[in-house]
Amino acid sequence: MADRSCRLCQKYLFDEDTGKPSLGRDGKPILRSIYDVRGVPTCPPLCRTPKGCAKGTPETSKSLTSRNRRCYEHYLECRAVGQFPDDPLVRRNAAVIREVLDLADRAREIEQHNLLMQLAYR
Repeated sequence: MADRSCRLCQKYLFDEDTGKPSLGRDGKPILRSIYDVRGVPTCPPLCRTPKGCAKGTPETSKSLTSRNRRCYEHYLECRAVGQFPDDPLVRRNAAVIREVLDLADRAREIEQHNLLMQLAYR
């Protein structure tokens, strides 16, 4: 999902379990048929369903901007080799990214704890 653009998701059908495009008999991605002849949604993208999409909608995206994505990729490269440039902007960005990652880890831990508690008291 993270690598799938909203544009592609709006245009083609995807297998939500694998995240890969659904392929037709010819091996090509299947175009999404959004409305039938009466204008009723037949195969809307996930963002247009009650379940919704974690990335939001094309109009109200929750995805990283291309600039923020490049910043995050730089952070991952630096972290992978254990060496960050001695630059105040890089330090600030790394601190912000680390804080967000720590918060996400903590949220996952709380979610897992709550799930275990629910299972324990059934």
